[in-house]
Amino acid sequence: MSNKHLVVSLIVIAMALWMFSGEFAHNTVTADEADSLAETSGSEGPVLVRGVKSTADARTVFLDVRGQTRANREVHVKAEVSGKIEALPGEKGRQVREGETLCRIAVDARRNEYDQAVAEMKSAQLEYDGFADLNKRGLQSEVVLAKAKAALEQARTRARQAELALEKTEIRAPFDGVVAAQPVEVGDFLSPGATCVTLIEINPMLVTGQVAEKNVQALSLGDSVTVRLITGKSIEGQVSYIGHAPDMATRTFPIEVTVANPGGNVRAGISAEMHVPVGVENVHLISPASLVLDDQGDVGVRIVDEENLAQFMPVDIVDESPEGVWVKGLPVAVNLITVGQEEVIDGELVRMDFSPITSLVSN
Repeated sequence: MSNKHLVVSLIVIAMALWMFSGEFAHNTVTADEADSLAETSGSEGPVLVRGVKSTADARTVFLDVRGQTRANREVHVKAEVSGKIEALPGEKGRQVREGETLCRIAVDARRNEYDQAVAEMKSAQLEYDGFADLNKRGLQSEVVLAKAKAALEQARTRARQAELALEKTEIRAPFDGVVAAQPVEVGDFLSPGATCVTLIEINPMLVTGQVAEKNVQALSLGDSVTVRLITGKSIEGQVSYIGHAPDMATRTFPIEVTVANPGGNVRAGISAEMHVPVGVENVHLISPASLVLDDQGDVGVRIVDEENLAQFMPVDIVDESPEGVWVKGLPVAVNLITVGQEEVIDGELVRMDFSPITSLVSN
């Protein structure tokens, strides 16, 4: 190797040694600095979060049940005698009172049959009275008197049947209601059992819905219920029926709420939501922003326990109000994280600041 090449190699080696020595020197720390770094990296201190001391209130818990309005009764008013329809006072859509005529069937010969039956009854009565008088004086036997009595009763029965046949030509409303359907017209012939009109009772009105099997035991007959109609109107009612057998497809139980409808303003078939009380529980009023989800997707909140560790607690939302949401599932008193709950995990050491945000803004 020539001197020239040797000098170049020495220069390269010297530069490499200088560069490495500078890097090492830059990364070299003292023992005190090493301890300080280890202390800083090993424990960063508690995480600062903001929260409130929340206390539960005893509150009536409500269950919202979707349903719809339904007529209290629906009856197909049918003819009991045959004949041609002469008049239909109960027109479709009309409100009628109990006892009001809905359909009128032609009397035909029924009036004559009734008059004849009444005359025969009067004749049988006179005959019986005569035999009874003779019997008292010992001039008539008991057998003849008994036959006269039987004939009188038969005459009375025929007269009553003729009277009923005459009365039944007037088909009357069995209760106050609204004529929902009128399948016949004047001039049609009605046979016994044929429908004259369909009558529905709308006062009171029913609101029907389905309740899940886990909630049905919390309901009681007579509970006061607020019903909100899709029209925006709210009405009050009472639980009047709770089913004892579920719908096998949905595993839900039917319930009915009876509401007063004196003016007939609430119509059948309107969508509604029932606000049904299901008991009194200890619940907390919190901001919806305090709610978080855990890894399994459960809704809950994060609290701080006695050791200042963050903990996730699942909750159930039982009601809503303009001030926030009411939740159950928490202890009576709890330190609730309201700001920073998304930044901590279970078991993490935290430091809570209970200062109201409004005071911080004003300062």
